[in-house]
Amino acid sequence: MTDPRSQQAPSDELLVAYLDGQLSSEERLRIDCALANDEALEQRLEWLSRSDLPFQSAYTDLLGQAPQERLTMMLAAVPAPAASAPLSRRRFIAAAAGFLIAGIAADRLFLSWQASTRKVETNWRGLVADYMALYTPQTLDNLPDDEASQRAQLKIIDQRLGLALEPAQLVLSRPVLKRAQLLEYDGVPIAQITYLDPVNGPLALCITRSKTGTRHPAQEQRRGMNIVYWSGMEHAFMVIGHNPTSELEAMAQLFRSRISV
Repeated sequence: MTDPRSQQAPSDELLVAYLDGQLSSEERLRIDCALANDEALEQRLEWLSRSDLPFQSAYTDLLGQAPQERLTMMLAAVPAPAASAPLSRRRFIAAAAGFLIAGIAADRLFLSWQASTRKVETNWRGLVADYMALYTPQTLDNLPDDEASQRAQLKIIDQRLGLALEPAQLVLSRPVLKRAQLLEYDGVPIAQITYLDPVNGPLALCITRSKTGTRHPAQEQRRGMNIVYWSGMEHAFMVIGHNPTSELEAMAQLFRSRISV
């Protein structure tokens, strides 16, 4: 008799381990077989593979940005030291240049991080919609939904987003809480708290950091799904699913009353 767990779709954590080459040959073979027979899973893996940090390019041409002419003039202006001096003029300027280059690198990294943050803040609902479009009820059917698992998952979200959540704050009347996981796009964490609605299918409450300030709930549609989104002083929120907008608005109101922002 086939173990029903063998038919369960691989989790995002398992797919990331697959991409990082951290699985055994048996586990890799199982995922290879699943990918060959599941186009949605293949698209999910491709989406995850694009979520790398963009900081390698921050080091490009750093040496070319150093003001070499100004450093040469500084070198000429420094008085010649005594023969016994432990630090020569050239070594001094070389050290200064090293600090300058390190400063340029830090600035580039910081600006790159800021650009990535702004990019995700302005388009994160679209990223979430692209991801949610891959979900089917079967994606969530066999996930463990016990309170101990939920608390462990929510603790990880708190560590990255600074937002302490309890399972009781996330309970909905009809949709069942299935998983709380942390996604990441361009180095920006996004919490995805996923539900399975027996009537309308997968549904999610998603959260990321935001500096846009408090905003009242608004509505939109993406990828055939309805979205209600709002923000507090430090976090942005959205509820997304195939549920009618009126239902999502009621859920958003409930979450706003339960989650202090």
